[in-house]
Amino acid sequence: MIECPINHPGLPSLFDPHVPNNPALWAVFQGRHAGQAVVDDLQHPSQCILRTEAVLTYASHLMSHSFLSEAIDYFRHAGHLWLIRSPGDPPSPDGYHTLPRLEFFDYDPHSPVLEDFRNRLSAGFELRLIDANLLNRCEWRNDMAFYCGSLENFLHNGVGICLMHGDEIIVETYASALGAPYAEIGAITHGPYRGRGYAPIAVAYLIEALEQRGLHAYWSCDTDNPASACVARKLGFRIERPYEIWEYEPLPGT
Repeated sequence: MIECPINHPGLPSLFDPHVPNNPALWAVFQGRHAGQAVVDDLQHPSQCILRTEAVLTYASHLMSHSFLSEAIDYFRHAGHLWLIRSPGDPPSPDGYHTLPRLEFFDYDPHSPVLEDFRNRLSAGFELRLIDANLLNRCEWRNDMAFYCGSLENFLHNGVGICLMHGDEIIVETYASALGAPYAEIGAITHGPYRGRGYAPIAVAYLIEALEQRGLHAYWSCDTDNPASACVARKLGFRIERPYEIWEYEPLPGT
């Protein structure tokens, strides 16, 4: 097992382009996020484990159990590891905690559903792109720093929109991992405004902003977050698919 530069030209083809949570993987390959990779052969790799800076971890095609075990132990010496797994994937080494997840993708960007949500923007409300000053007031500020490596990287490589009422933030929406052709999106409604239908309005505008950049929105959430899944369904995502994150703790002494 050998550490390999992320920009090695042989790495992207080793991975299923439709692996769950794939925007974060492609964001690394496209130079927007940082990550580490280990391979079986530096010149002609046939197996690879890639761990993003946000600890999301991906296994390539045709992974042997022995290589997977060795790579997991290697990365656990550095900290946590969240291994992305599809239903039917071969077993992984024991010692993980399972996080059931859902992913949503594939929608009609010109659908009347999205247009209807955008038309619901009431008088007195506006949409504002998230800049450094606005980001400092956002609830998910620390989350963006974690998933993107830094706030500076989010501002440079991500997209964010806030639904505002005057100077008050109602909804924060983010595309944190832009891994063309998909961008992972998420939203949080501030406490007093939850349950009033504001999130789909803001997200519909974020989807429009991404489509203008040639990117398609991708949504994921924990299975025990029905409110998040409900927003995705309202927005018209046509494919809903379960997957899992297998969370490994750092090895003792790390």
